Amino acid sequence: MSLLNFSIQKWVLTNLKLIFINCLAVLFVFSALAQAPLPGQLPVNLKTFKARAEENNKVKVFWTTAYEKDNAYFDIERSSDGVNFTSVGRLPGLNSSGILTDYVFYDYHSLKGISFYRLKQVDVDTKYSYSPIERVRNFDTDNSVDVFPNPVPGSEFKIDLFQKIPGTIDVLVYDQSGRLQLKQQFSNDNVLTINHRLPAGLYTIRITAKEFNTTRKLVIE
Repeated sequence: MSLLNFSIQKWVLTNLKLIFINCLAVLFVFSALAQAPLPGQLPVNLKTFKARAEENNKVKVFWTTAYEKDNAYFDIERSSDGVNFTSVGRLPGLNSSGILTDYVFYDYHSLKGISFYRLKQVDVDTKYSYSPIERVRNFDTDNSVDVFPNPVPGSEFKIDLFQKIPGTIDVLVYDQSGRLQLKQQFSNDNVLTINHRLPAGLYTIRITAKEFNTTRKLVIE
């Protein structure tokens, strides 16, 4: 073999090694970028969060994450008023990266009537964030009406009737002195939307129909 041919082969092998090393370096960089969160990306990317009532008065709470990093755990929190929450369970974070991860939690001691659920996601450095709030209705014959939100922060609230009521429905709102301040009438419907211009205070709502009559307290902020 001539000296020229040997030099060419040596040059080719050297360059092939350099190309191979560079390819490995590029692959390493792309792999690191894929594992790292994007600018502004939260440690946990919560894709969905739901809660729903099931048989035997249990509530299924389920959610999906699209990305996790340094996720310590999820606290499942429950509230009777949508304001004051307490933890009813905890699930550890799986810290999956770049794949959809499903979580499921069952609350076997759920509240009757209306309740609210949310997630408290806690990082390994103890920082935390909350999910949106899910409203759940467990059927209860002693709780045939739900008024929400209560307290009312704006000029509108809703009345959720847990059963079909035949005929027209009258909604009457009285102040603390017993004076009628508002009256609205509705056709048969499950959810009634009440628009009002009432000052802040405590009120009594009376909901009446041909075969239905109940009252609820209402706070307007």
